[in-house]
Amino acid sequence: MVSTESLTRNEVLALLEQSNAKVDALATENKLLREVLASLKDEIFGRKSERIDPNQLGLFGGSDPQAASSESDAEPEMVTVPEHRRRKRGHGRKPFPDDLPREVVEVDLDDDEKCCPDCGETLRQIGIDACERGHIVPARLVVIRYEKKKYACPAGHCVRTAEAPPGLIDRCKYEPSVYAHVAVAKYQDHVPLNRAAGILKRYGIDLPKQTMWDMLLRAHELFVRPILEQMRLELLCESILHGDETPAPVRVEGGKGITTGRVWAWHSLGAKKVVLAFTMTKERDGPVAFLGKWDGTLIADGASNFNEMVARNEITRAGCWAHARRKLKKALDRGSKQAIRLLVPVQRLFRLEKSVRKRAQERDLSDSDLAHLLRRVRARRSKKLVEKIYELADEIAIARSTLPRSIFGKAVSYIANQRGPLAAFLDDTRLPIHNNDCERTLRHVVIGRKNWLVFGSPRGGMVACDFYSLMLSCRAIGLDPEAYLADALTRINSTPVQDIASLTPWAWAQAHPKAVADPR
Repeated sequence: MVSTESLTRNEVLALLEQSNAKVDALATENKLLREVLASLKDEIFGRKSERIDPNQLGLFGGSDPQAASSESDAEPEMVTVPEHRRRKRGHGRKPFPDDLPREVVEVDLDDDEKCCPDCGETLRQIGIDACERGHIVPARLVVIRYEKKKYACPAGHCVRTAEAPPGLIDRCKYEPSVYAHVAVAKYQDHVPLNRAAGILKRYGIDLPKQTMWDMLLRAHELFVRPILEQMRLELLCESILHGDETPAPVRVEGGKGITTGRVWAWHSLGAKKVVLAFTMTKERDGPVAFLGKWDGTLIADGASNFNEMVARNEITRAGCWAHARRKLKKALDRGSKQAIRLLVPVQRLFRLEKSVRKRAQERDLSDSDLAHLLRRVRARRSKKLVEKIYELADEIAIARSTLPRSIFGKAVSYIANQRGPLAAFLDDTRLPIHNNDCERTLRHVVIGRKNWLVFGSPRGGMVACDFYSLMLSCRAIGLDPEAYLADALTRINSTPVQDIASLTPWAWAQAHPKAVADPR
C-alpha cells in the first residue's frame, strides 16, 4: 500500500481519480452482469410472449413529455377502422364436419316397450331423434396381396405373367402410403422413430426403427431431393424472399460429440413456397449455397451472415421491425424506462400497418388498391415515424446514461445500424415491416427439437430439412401432407424428369383442388 505522507497533493488526486475510475468501471460491469443474469433467468423461466401492455407505454416520462401523446393521436380518416362489438361466442358443442364418414346405428325399442302403457295400443313411429358421437378406429396395417396370373403358350413357346403395380423400389415390402405415414409422423408430428415403432407395435405392426429410417432415406433419395431442387429453382424466381436461421444440435460422426448446425428458412411472400436448408455452420456458406446468383429483395434480420451475399449480388435488403421491437421490449422488461421513448413510435408503425390491412379486408380492396393505400399511408405517416425513431435513437445513443453494452444500448445500436434496411418498406408497398412469417416457419423446427433433441448426423439434418420443406409447404396451402406424399411417391417412377415440376406441393394442389383445405 502506498503511503500518502510522501506523495504530493497532485499525486494523491491522481490516485483518487484512478480509484474512482475503477469503482465506476466495476459498478458498470456489475450492472451489465446483473442485466445478463436477469435476461438468462427470464429466458429460462419467464414468459415468451412479446405482448406489450399499453399501461407500460403510458408510463412515459422524461425529457419529451409530448412524445407519447403525439404518437397516440387518432388515425387519419383514410385508415380509420370503425369499432365493432366483439361477437359473443356461442354455447354448446361444435358439430362434427359434414365430410367425415358416418356409420348409422339404428336404436329401437324392445317389443314389450312398443305398446302404450295406458291403453295398450301398438305405438307408431313418428320420427327419429339422432345424436352423434365420435369414434376413432385405431391404425391397422392392411396387406395387399397381388396375385399375378400366368399364361403359357400351349405349344410351349412363351410364358407371360401380369405385372403388379410398380412399387417405390424393386421388391419393396411396403406401399408408398406407409412411407408417407412414417415421414409425416416424424417430420410433421415430431414423433421420434423409436416412439413411432412403439406406437405401431401396440397395433400389431412390427416396423423397427432402423427399417423406418431406411425407408425415409430411400424416399429422400428417389423423391424428395429432386422435388426440393425443383422447389428451390421455382422459389428463386420470386423477386422478394424471406430468410432466417435457427440453431440445431447435431451429433458428429466418429464419436466427436455434439456440435451446432444451422437450419435456414427461405420462403416467398405469404409463405406459400417454403424451402429449408441445413448447414453445419452459421457462416455465409448457407446463403451463398442457396441463393446462388439471385438478386431480388431479401427480408431478414440484422445478422451479418447475409452481408457478403447482399453485397456480392447487389441484393436489396429489407429489415425487420419486429426484431427492433423485441430488443426494446426486452430492455423495458429489464427496467430501462428510456426504452418506452422508442417503443411508442415503433408500436405506432405496427398499428398503422394493421389498420390499413384491416380496412382493405373490410372493403375487399384489390391488390392494386391496397398498394395505393399503403403507399399513401407510408408516405404521410410511416415515414415521419421512422424519421422520429432515428432521431430519438441518435439522441439516446450519445446520452451519457446509455451504456453501449447494456441490453438497451444494444437495442439502440441495432436500430442505428439497420437504418437502411428498416426503411426499405417505405419505398416498396409489397414489403411487410417484419420477418415474422419466416420466424413462424422456423418455429416448426424449434417445437420439434423438444422431441428429437438432436440430429443424429449431418446427413440426418439435411434429410430432416428437406422433409420439413414439404410439410411446411403443404401446411401453407392447406394440403394433407400424408395424402400428398402417398400419391406423389406412387407417381415418381412414372413421371419424366422434364415433368418433375408437376409433383411439387403447389403444383399437386392445383391439380387436386378438392384436396386443398383452408390453411387457417
